[in-house]
Amino acid sequence: MTPQDAEELEHLLFARDVLPCERKRYFALWHAHLGSSSRQIEGLGIMNADSVRKVITLYRQGGLDALFERVHPGRTSPLPPDIMADVGRQIAAGQQVWNSRSLVAYVFERYGITVGRTAMRTRLHHAGMSWQRTRLVVAGQADPEGKAEFKANLEAVKRGL
Repeated sequence: MTPQDAEELEHLLFARDVLPCERKRYFALWHAHLGSSSRQIEGLGIMNADSVRKVITLYRQGGLDALFERVHPGRTSPLPPDIMADVGRQIAAGQQVWNSRSLVAYVFERYGITVGRTAMRTRLHHAGMSWQRTRLVVAGQADPEGKAEFKANLEAVKRGL
């Protein structure tokens, strides 16, 4: 290990912005630099001996940069932003009541992309849309005269007339 790497490693051991998994790697490498074996480092409770050997190998192959935590982006969505924008426009148009099943069918018919209902709901949530219960709306108010007649009949039925 070069003196510059040792100095940087010593700084990284106590830096605030270091992830805990990276800090373990740095401590293992530091103890290896001080002459401890992988079994001795395992005895300290930092990590197991196989992991210590992997950390040392990573350092030898790529330096301290190889010990940084790598980003695991996961699987990309089959629904690109332009399709989600179209889905948002369809929902905003309000020409029909949409649910996840009908949106999945719409995307399949229009774009030929098969996506699950849960994935569709997740993408809608990430796009800032939330699920709302549909409400039944009466087309118009009941006729006041018919309402009064019904109440009168109801009272007559209750009295047994």
